[in-house]
Amino acid sequence: MKALILIDKEYQTDIYEQLHNTIKDYFEQKKFELDEIKIGKEDLAFCMGCFGCWVKKPGECVIDDTMSQINHKFINSDVVICLSPLVFGQFSANIKNALDRWLPNVLPFFITRPDGSTMHPSRYKSYPRQIVIAYAEDIKDEDAELVVDIVKKHRRSMDVIVYKNSQAKLLESLNNIDMMRVGDEL
Repeated sequence: MKALILIDKEYQTDIYEQLHNTIKDYFEQKKFELDEIKIGKEDLAFCMGCFGCWVKKPGECVIDDTMSQINHKFINSDVVICLSPLVFGQFSANIKNALDRWLPNVLPFFITRPDGSTMHPSRYKSYPRQIVIAYAEDIKDEDAELVVDIVKKHRRSMDVIVYKNSQAKLLESLNNIDMMRVGDEL
């Protein structure tokens, strides 16, 4: 089993270090082959909206930067963990950019969800389990609720853990997640 940890390298705080070590230990104990990619604003360009990932190079971004490595490791992993600081109830800008740039992993059409919202259909038969772990020095309940709401609207199959300085609760949350690839519904 393979796990990819995607890290915003611009937020290397004490909480991040503790959280990062706990996550690495957890997945190593579960016998996962671990890989991690640290990203900063100089590593990823912003999506140009050119649709090249759908038309010119289906399934691949046409921008030559770290995202091609991330997308390759993403689709070949069983679990992907986005370790992100919580910034105003949202992912950090670097993690959000990476999530936006996963567009090549879906098809260029739209389908309507049961709630009336629209989304792109899946390109592949299965995807890695995706987990966002948000952290900050002092997390207000409103910010924790907001990040969960945003993540669930972004991807229904993505799990969210808001880390509030409790390793025991983090490990309990991780143990409650099925660490297997998910079907084709994002």
